[in-house]
Amino acid sequence: MKVYRPEIDGLRAISVIAVILYHAEFTVAGHTLLSGGYIGVDVFFVISGFLISQILLTEIEATGRIDFLKFYARRARRILPALFAVIFATMPFAYYFLLPLELTDYANSVGSSLLFGSNIYFYFTAAQYGEPNTLLKPFLHTWSLSVEEQFYIAFPVLLLIVRRYLKSRFLPCVLVAAALSFVFCFVTVRHDPQQAFYSPLTRAWELLAGTLLAHYELRRGRPRPQPLLAAAGLILVLGSLILFKKGTVHPGLLTVVPVFGTCLVLAFASRENAVGRLLASRPAALTGLVSYSLYLWHYPIFAFFRLTSLNFSNGDKFLAIAATVLVSVVSFVVIEKPLRHTRRSRALWITLGSSVATIAAAVLSAIHMAGFPNRLDEVYSPLAQANEARLESTFLSLNDNIQAGKPIIFIIGDSHARNWSIALKNYIDTDRYQIVAVSYLNCMVEIKNDIVKAPSRASIYDKYCIPFEKYINDKSLLSRTKAIFLTSLRPFEYTVNPFRFELISWMKSHSDDARVFVFGNYFQLDELHSCLGLMFQRKSDASICMREARYPPANQPLEQLPFFPSDLAFTYVDIVKLHCDYDKEKCLTSSKGVPFIIDWNHMTAEFLTTLIGDILEKRTADLRSDGLLDFLVPPHASQAERTASSQPSAGPTSSASPSN
Repeated sequence: MKVYRPEIDGLRAISVIAVILYHAEFTVAGHTLLSGGYIGVDVFFVISGFLISQILLTEIEATGRIDFLKFYARRARRILPALFAVIFATMPFAYYFLLPLELTDYANSVGSSLLFGSNIYFYFTAAQYGEPNTLLKPFLHTWSLSVEEQFYIAFPVLLLIVRRYLKSRFLPCVLVAAALSFVFCFVTVRHDPQQAFYSPLTRAWELLAGTLLAHYELRRGRPRPQPLLAAAGLILVLGSLILFKKGTVHPGLLTVVPVFGTCLVLAFASRENAVGRLLASRPAALTGLVSYSLYLWHYPIFAFFRLTSLNFSNGDKFLAIAATVLVSVVSFVVIEKPLRHTRRSRALWITLGSSVATIAAAVLSAIHMAGFPNRLDEVYSPLAQANEARLESTFLSLNDNIQAGKPIIFIIGDSHARNWSIALKNYIDTDRYQIVAVSYLNCMVEIKNDIVKAPSRASIYDKYCIPFEKYINDKSLLSRTKAIFLTSLRPFEYTVNPFRFELISWMKSHSDDARVFVFGNYFQLDELHSCLGLMFQRKSDASICMREARYPPANQPLEQLPFFPSDLAFTYVDIVKLHCDYDKEKCLTSSKGVPFIIDWNHMTAEFLTTLIGDILEKRTADLRSDGLLDFLVPPHASQAERTASSQPSAGPTSSASPSN
């Protein structure tokens, strides 16, 4: 007979509190509070593996079989009611606060969570877990539920087969499975950390650690309480929560520490020792009982607080946590606990079935209607369309039908190069030049044996890195290259991609003495906000973006930066000088109600088009002398004007030192 162990709920309490504080991002004296709070999920995995394995192994021992229908019905009662409540509660907020593209992403994430596949969805669509933009995805946290449920779809079947036909070899089988999962995790995290984070195959060893402990207790009985081992386990868990950092390789070798610590607590903590009594205390145990609701509710509540708050201050964070606790307790008392133990099974299944149908209909409608753009009034609708066009633009579309023998202009960079390429193609004399636009987005560039390689994680490799390698290594294109335009979020930040300027230098060495132009960036917002989002959520004009802008510092002498190849001659195009007042720390943010920045840092193609027009109109002396205007012409210039523009400029060309 299963015996309730309140100390396990106490361990759950520590885990969920750690996760909540980690996602709140509290800082003390410049340091993140519980920087390793994400380890709380790993503790949950071990606990879940232990408890579920106890249930299944006990049933197999008693009956020789597993009642799969009963098992999955229990899982559905445990998981679905509270999950559906969160989905229904967040729908109106998503409809009101999210832009069409964001609402479509929300709908996809809800749909994937219904199918217990959100870990797969976020692997292919989200940035690195914990990055600022992922904090705005209300259902990102459901990845862990999906990992567990995927594991439990296959685990009972495999468990029954092994126990029935390989009973004497059960322990070696589980050990081998756990070892294979751990090795796969260790290998995968090195080349594809996203897959290692989201895959059930790289997390299975954590759940199987709980299985091994459950098997031991079933065979040998529960170990005698050991206060020192229980304390050591708790110290390992707490130490991991405090000492692990955002940059710690995870899941990986160090993840063994909290997993082993959790096993020690599960094995040796009891009411007979101090650790067990502490974890079994009423506040800890009650918090643990509500831990599932707390976990489900906190992330969407935090996400919508961040969406509607300009800076998500400590006051906002405390308010969000208070709201999480209140809603979670109500959800546990009214929904989770009653429906988990109700005897009105028929009514429950009808309710759950109708909920699935309703949610599915809403999800499919949002996806089919592209996020309901008709929600936006005439002020915001064109802005949202511009934003979607930026996000959906394919960077390589400019490379179609490359003409043999025609001089090349390379536009190269990260995601910022998309809009630059759209704007520049309106001003580059395409009668004389062929545009080739490539992105190294998320591809860490390497140059070996005169070949550029761009390895990256599998989810984006085919989309970005393979095309990048194709075009960048085409010597026939490079030999015809007359100009290289580099655009980037932080063009002079060496740490983002240390091979960036080595790459440009390599390209130039294979080109027809190409000129290099580095385009700077404009002002930025806080990473959690988009200019358009602030305008829509606050029903404001673009002036709200001005209040939240961060202005770039005056450029330091570029020749002092140590990472430039000494033989690379380039011209820096400082667009801030055209639209900002350094002394007053003010930049123009909009024109006729259209913001210059569409999210938190990407300039709109419309603004860039205007900007290039300003460069042409002012015909700035330093840009003329360095040759940029040799490649740009007014978009509707006559043939005579184009011919005149193509004549070599008077004055010297770029020298070996950067131009400011």
